[in-house]
Amino acid sequence: MYFILEVGGSTDIKFLVLELHFKTKQPANYEDNSGVKLFFTTTNTKYRAGIYLFMAESGTLPPHQPNLQIDLGCNYTSPQINVFAYRTHAHSLSTRISGYKVHNESWSVIGSRDPRLPEAFIRLDVVDVVEPGDTVYARCEYDSTGRNRTTVIGSTHRDEMCNLYLMYYAPRETIASVADVCSTQVEFTVPQQKAEIWYKEYLPGSTLYVVFGIVVMVLVISPVAYGSRRYLCPTRYKRPKDGFEKLFGPDDEDDDEDEVLYRSYKNGGY
Repeated sequence: MYFILEVGGSTDIKFLVLELHFKTKQPANYEDNSGVKLFFTTTNTKYRAGIYLFMAESGTLPPHQPNLQIDLGCNYTSPQINVFAYRTHAHSLSTRISGYKVHNESWSVIGSRDPRLPEAFIRLDVVDVVEPGDTVYARCEYDSTGRNRTTVIGSTHRDEMCNLYLMYYAPRETIASVADVCSTQVEFTVPQQKAEIWYKEYLPGSTLYVVFGIVVMVLVISPVAYGSRRYLCPTRYKRPKDGFEKLFGPDDEDDDEDEVLYRSYKNGGY
């Protein structure tokens, strides 16, 4: 199955612009090799791709608060779309951005991710269908305990953002615009049962498991591993269970690069 974003001609998109944003200032002699690959065709396809964007236009985050959130929500009234990927974006205070769908009063999680991880569209394991009459929500969570000033939603790096992009496909004749925006701030509560499932599926391993693993390592494994470290504790990179592994497929061969990216994130590089 192929689906495309149409550009030029009679479409709304007349230009393609590549813009790079760096989260940390680079030295004057820094040589960048970032880029993207574009594939194009002049043949029409059955499906077109589009973006449904959740975007907060305002908001205030007071300092020294561990649990802050901005909630967005809209009633979906456009033709059916098939969401197949999502991307989160925020700045340094955000710890997680999640998308939800309510269909016939039944809640489901579209996607959830720590926006401090390397940014990319994360492909869903199963296409999520959004139909007219559904309600879609986004929640951006923040931790400002380490900041001594009030932070507002804005476009600079001193500000914060709350963006969730849903990439979808639909029959080409049903898409009027390639970008729909939901910016309405609402209050919502995820049902407790769904919240528990969400914690199991989308959050990192619980603190209990981490503590237990440390105790076992210190009391049992460490003395033995000291003499046979390469055998018991191989240094090959293992993707963590915090959403980072979804950025790469199981057959990805760039493990060394993945490790550099992830360790950079853990050390404050992202």
